[in-house]
Amino acid sequence: MHSAPLAASPGETILDWCAVQFPEIRDLPGRKAGEGGLLHRLDFETQGLMLLARTLPGVEALLAQQKEGKILKEYSALAAESKVSLPGFPAEKPALPLRETGGLFGIESAFRPFGPGRKAARPVLPITSKSEGGLYVTGILEKRPVSGTGIFAFRLRISKGFRHQIRCHLAWLGAPILNDSLYGGPSSGKGLLALRAASITFTDPSSGKVRSYSIPSLELDEI
Repeated sequence: MHSAPLAASPGETILDWCAVQFPEIRDLPGRKAGEGGLLHRLDFETQGLMLLARTLPGVEALLAQQKEGKILKEYSALAAESKVSLPGFPAEKPALPLRETGGLFGIESAFRPFGPGRKAARPVLPITSKSEGGLYVTGILEKRPVSGTGIFAFRLRISKGFRHQIRCHLAWLGAPILNDSLYGGPSSGKGLLALRAASITFTDPSSGKVRSYSIPSLELDEI
């Protein structure tokens, strides 16, 4: 299912399904028209956690946290190493923008839309007039081999996201996500994109307490 926008019929999008349970989100301004209290959305093929607010003060407070990079989202991904270079990627090797910040490594770049219908994205180095939204960092918290498979399990973190950011950054790194045909990922199993929004952390606007929610990381037999 698509994350948004609000639809005319119940169940057309995740947001619309949520609005059936909590009708008040239909009247909220949201980040974009028709997005109600939606604050963290997912690509159509990505599974996992989303974040919505049910009140106007909640939307405003969480939007402020989002702009300050204080809403942390962690992802689980399964990927295979590849030496194939896709069109439109910078000539520089992805090792160049790797940097260590606060104990984790991050792939850092700006982005630009790419390809037919601008459906894909490509990293941009350095930032140019063609890039959108400044710098985006995909933090790599963990990379471990899945025994006997040639596949690696990644745990990643972002606080500010561009469309397809993680998918694009891992492909640039030479580790496209399994079943991600848009970025050169090999197929396997059930054909589901091996990317899951597995954790989200933010400050509760009502209590001021840090809230963290998580679900299990992806396993190979699920995709």
